[in-house]
Amino acid sequence: MKTRSPMKKLAAVAVAASALVGCSVNAPSTAKQPLTPPAVEFRAPYQVLVEADGAAMDEHKQKMSAFMAQLALTDAQKTQLKGVIKGALERAKPIQTEMKPLVTAPEIDRTALRAAIEVAMKADAAQDAQTLEEVKGILTDAQRTLIANKLNELSTREDDPHMKLFEKLMDKAEEQVTLNEQQKEAFSQLKSAMRDFWMTNRAAYYQAMATHMQSGSQSDLQAELERLNEGIPSDAMVTFMASLDQSQRQMLVAWKEGLMDRIAAKLSD
Repeated sequence: MKTRSPMKKLAAVAVAASALVGCSVNAPSTAKQPLTPPAVEFRAPYQVLVEADGAAMDEHKQKMSAFMAQLALTDAQKTQLKGVIKGALERAKPIQTEMKPLVTAPEIDRTALRAAIEVAMKADAAQDAQTLEEVKGILTDAQRTLIANKLNELSTREDDPHMKLFEKLMDKAEEQVTLNEQQKEAFSQLKSAMRDFWMTNRAAYYQAMATHMQSGSQSDLQAELERLNEGIPSDAMVTFMASLDQSQRQMLVAWKEGLMDRIAAKLSD
């Protein structure tokens, strides 16, 4: 189970590099141009997150196509953006490595795990700000404006695509282990706490990224992300992890590692 904020990470990396994460963006209602097929190499990495198919995936493909058409990335930009996302995944590995012994220990040390989450969230803010700065440097002024406008639009929408993605990820995590009634309740409380956290703070996250895309600095973005990350529901995270036995936690960690490996493999295709 992730101890970092999956919603914020997706918002920071996936939305800003929206050409790479077509399942998370929506076509502007004013788009007039015909839809063009999206580049599969930019859809596939994050498609792995939810392993979506059928009508829902078809709709996401169409929405991505419309936004891709507007963004009009060059081949060189696509290659550079792909490298940025690969770099972000590599930078996340040390944090995951440091967290793993705490999560997979015979017993959960609640104090140590809470402290580790706090450290991880600060590192997360720094990494996300770096990733967005790299994305920003690849794009033209017009492309940055398009993405900033999309982020501002997402900040006001009730139908948040990232909330749907997060819920799918949580459902996938729950499928990895068999939970007893106490564990199910702890998991339900974690999902509720994460949803409340994101819905309360999503506008500020999106707006901070939109500001950065147009005129902000990396240091200002990092400071704002650190401030927002302080509200992550670490108590609910720790309570859920502590409710699991060691084998269940090991299974969740192995699933998460496999998921990230599949994403990395897609980026290398």
